[in-house]
Amino acid sequence: MKIEQALITQLMVLLNIKNGKNRPSEISKELGITLQGVIYHMKILKEKKLIDSNNKITKEGFDFLYNGLNYIENFVHTSLINIDSSLIWEVISDDDVKINDKLYLYMNEGYLHATLESKGEAYGRSVKNASRNECTGITDVRGIINVKPSKIILLTVDNIEKIENLNKFKIKLGEKIKGIYYNFLGIAGELSKNVFDGLNIKIDFEYSAISCAFEASKRGFITLIVMSDRLFHFSLNEIKEIQIKNPEIEIDFIHI
Repeated sequence: MKIEQALITQLMVLLNIKNGKNRPSEISKELGITLQGVIYHMKILKEKKLIDSNNKITKEGFDFLYNGLNYIENFVHTSLINIDSSLIWEVISDDDVKINDKLYLYMNEGYLHATLESKGEAYGRSVKNASRNECTGITDVRGIINVKPSKIILLTVDNIEKIENLNKFKIKLGEKIKGIYYNFLGIAGELSKNVFDGLNIKIDFEYSAISCAFEASKRGFITLIVMSDRLFHFSLNEIKEIQIKNPEIEIDFIHI
């Protein structure tokens, strides 16, 4: 079975039929192809006896769909492995290593390390000689690197026009933050900057706070981000877009 455009289209049409869409107009809208194109492929599916005269999937159609989707899955999986084996990952070496040494991978304080000793199930091959504590590269990575994505705590505060006494508000915010566990603190916006200038609390990043928070979370850290309601409103689309790419990351919302 070859992966041709016609095959992919027929599989997608058949999948829609299997899911209860029997009218060509429905399938056309769902797949974003012309009505004439759907009718053409449905005619072929009928000739192959993959759907019946009522546009219902047949047993042969189920077999064709199952085998076709599995073939595509295997093709994609094999392609990803081939791509991955040609990539070079940056790692910090715990040992003196030589080119083509087998190195085991693990995360340490948010960074990828490699060691000659067996550690977990992820491993790869070094691409150059490196001394202990030097950055090197590995390729042909296999196994799973155990990184538990952490979370982002998004703390929003009232807009400046709603804050009657800024000094009292600073004290209130400082007390609130002391009761929150986090690894990194980020701020966004002028109000947050002004408030934290009066607090004895370390700020880890001030710019691109949202992007930094997601990156830190992917490496296993909890990040607290403080911003005004107004800035949160303007940043909502950015947050949604990044969260779609990182659905495993949890976001907790707090407002004071």
